[in-house]
Amino acid sequence: MKILLIRDDESSLSSETNITGIYPPLGLAYIASVLRNANYDVSFIDNQILGLNSDCLKNEIRKINPAVVLLSSMTPSWLRAVRLSKLIKDVSPQIVTGVGGPHLTVYPAESLSHESFDFGVCGEGENTILEVLKRIQDKRTLEGVAGCVFRKDGGVIVNAPREEISNLDSIPFPAIELLPYKRYFALSVENPFFTLVTSRGCPYNCKFCFQGYLGGYRARSPGNIVKEMEIFVKEYGAKEIITFDETFAVEEKTALEICELIHEKGIRFKWDIRTRVDLINEKVIKSLKSAGCSRIHLGIESGSQEVLCNMDKKANIRDVIEKANLIKRFGLELRGYFMLAYPGETDESMRRTIEFAKSLPLDWASFTIAIGLPGTEIYKEALKNGEFSADYWREYTKGNILKTKPYFIPRGMEEEDLFILKKKAYSEFYLRPRIAWNMLRSLRLAEVVKNFRIFFKLLPSAYHSITRI
Repeated sequence: MKILLIRDDESSLSSETNITGIYPPLGLAYIASVLRNANYDVSFIDNQILGLNSDCLKNEIRKINPAVVLLSSMTPSWLRAVRLSKLIKDVSPQIVTGVGGPHLTVYPAESLSHESFDFGVCGEGENTILEVLKRIQDKRTLEGVAGCVFRKDGGVIVNAPREEISNLDSIPFPAIELLPYKRYFALSVENPFFTLVTSRGCPYNCKFCFQGYLGGYRARSPGNIVKEMEIFVKEYGAKEIITFDETFAVEEKTALEICELIHEKGIRFKWDIRTRVDLINEKVIKSLKSAGCSRIHLGIESGSQEVLCNMDKKANIRDVIEKANLIKRFGLELRGYFMLAYPGETDESMRRTIEFAKSLPLDWASFTIAIGLPGTEIYKEALKNGEFSADYWREYTKGNILKTKPYFIPRGMEEEDLFILKKKAYSEFYLRPRIAWNMLRSLRLAEVVKNFRIFFKLLPSAYHSITRI
């Protein structure tokens, strides 16, 4: 049975990833690897790289002639996924279409209200998709398949959830050889580069974040992680590896073992991590540096201690200052992430965050406007308290776009004021000689020239990310 996985062209959507470059779709690559190991005939179209128009994409699907097409979608790209499923059905109504990802996990029934989807996979998909495809191949119903939602007789059936995968080492490495891996690029990353995750889920409970769709926190073993790194470097010539964990180094022992194994195997490459302020200390930073880690991303979020407490971030301002200076003392690049207009914020607290970002020794900063995302505590609380007139994401999932989005606009301000403040944050942070020079120096100009067509296409997204919510 032929299985086709597609990542749609999401270059017009605003996010950190697609305004700095295009990265491999890890989630779909994991699914592709599992399917290939189960002896399915697997193909992959990454249309974010290819940029095919509708007619060309239809022609590619016809050439492959798949029995099943699998898609994945984050919340911002959900309506694109719906449009893509309809395009697939236009090619042939006989093609079975499946979708997964965090958005469907929160709203499974609403997601399958679109008739162009035949089934969906909630949460982790590796085990569920194998059972689903076996049922489809045997022409059997999907009733009783844990973690699956499907259409039947014009209605939608949501099965019981599936248990999370306890041993992440049991999952085969992503099938990067099916991806156009030589064509992925980013502004400040050396090519060729690859991405990986060392864990799933997150043990923390920040109210603005939703990691529940992946289950509880679980980590791969250091040996399994470094083996994948070694393959990237020795077999594919990787110069840099980007770790996309929500929180690296939850356990100090694991972080140190990863660094020790990199030394033992004698593999040389640049890499980076995303983590929390409270998980970083001198011992960890020193070990990361010696193992080739060159960049640390910190979720700082706010310059107001009161706001940090409201977020349940379990961080303090003094610790942020101390750890940021410690990271820079070891010569690593430091990137910080900040949020404006969190519930309960004021104009004064948001301006304090901007000034705090400028006071830190950051090389790069991202400013976003807080939004109640599906499944997050702040969204649930706002619905419960009647702050939103309707469940925005439930309606959005069904294809209904409401005029008012789930932002938390401070009293006395208008939505447009938040756009202005966000633009002010970016201009004040980046239009400083040291930051501007560092940004120019870090650009991979050869990659910009080589991929000029795609970068040019990404410019509207970059502008939107800075000037709008």
